[in-house]
Amino acid sequence: MARLSRTTKEIINTVVFLLVVATLLTAFVCYPLNRTQAFLGRPDIDDFNEDSLVVNDAALYFEAGLMPDTFRVESDGLTNLACLYISTLDSADTAAGTVFLLHDDGTNRDSLLDLARTIHNAGYAVVAYDQRASGRSTGRYRGAGRFEASDLVEVIRYLDIRERIIHPVYAVGYGQGGDATILTALEDDRIDGVVAIAPYLSSKRLLDILRERHNPYWTPLYRTMLWWWYDIRSGYSAQYRDLENIEPVACRTLIMLPAEAFEDEEVARITELSSPDLLTVETIPTDRAAINDRIVGFLMQAAPAVD
Repeated sequence: MARLSRTTKEIINTVVFLLVVATLLTAFVCYPLNRTQAFLGRPDIDDFNEDSLVVNDAALYFEAGLMPDTFRVESDGLTNLACLYISTLDSADTAAGTVFLLHDDGTNRDSLLDLARTIHNAGYAVVAYDQRASGRSTGRYRGAGRFEASDLVEVIRYLDIRERIIHPVYAVGYGQGGDATILTALEDDRIDGVVAIAPYLSSKRLLDILRERHNPYWTPLYRTMLWWWYDIRSGYSAQYRDLENIEPVACRTLIMLPAEAFEDEEVARITELSSPDLLTVETIPTDRAAINDRIVGFLMQAAPAVD
């Protein structure tokens, strides 16, 4: 068998080198870049126009017999939140309180219509809004919990200075919205009670759950690469939250989780740190109506004692 010529060897080495480079680029750049958008970008990111505000349309709530006032809150100079406020059935003097609703990842405030109606019928004022990078609000990427918490603080502040807040105040959130409610209560003592449904509690758990949900191909160091590209694409420089960042809950808090999540170290950590008088951890009911009823029951139990 004839020996390969020097030129042929160089061609083979070059081809192998290019294949290795292409594989590394795919594994560490192209694929994570694409998955970052799918994991943490708004559902309509390809059609989203950053230069125009979508009409803050509350037609679905009006059709359901609720009469919301619409308003917008500029959270951080780049994020404009589309909000609605549903007054109590009676006067403010007889209102049970104010409840802020934060929807799940990849949805918008319309997904909480049934919960808003249930809570409103129980005598509470309700505030629902599209979180950043969702629905009629601006932004291309979600904020992994911390930025959603800052948004909630701004919405509370906006209503408080206009004397639209009726105490006690509660926050109810799904997914990253659940993280936002827990984190907001740590920095804003106006919140008297929190309900977090399937919160992530840490960035590691967030990425692991998103990976399960989207079922991507395996890539080495996928958490590092996804978070790195997320910071670049979103422009947020979001804090990566570890177990060490988990703090005890700051007020009466109900966390509802899938049964299999009770073994997760983040759940064990927040349970260990928090007072049992403040934190309740339960399995999420399978029926949506049962979830709503449990939320209302908790709000009534969490009402601060009157001197």
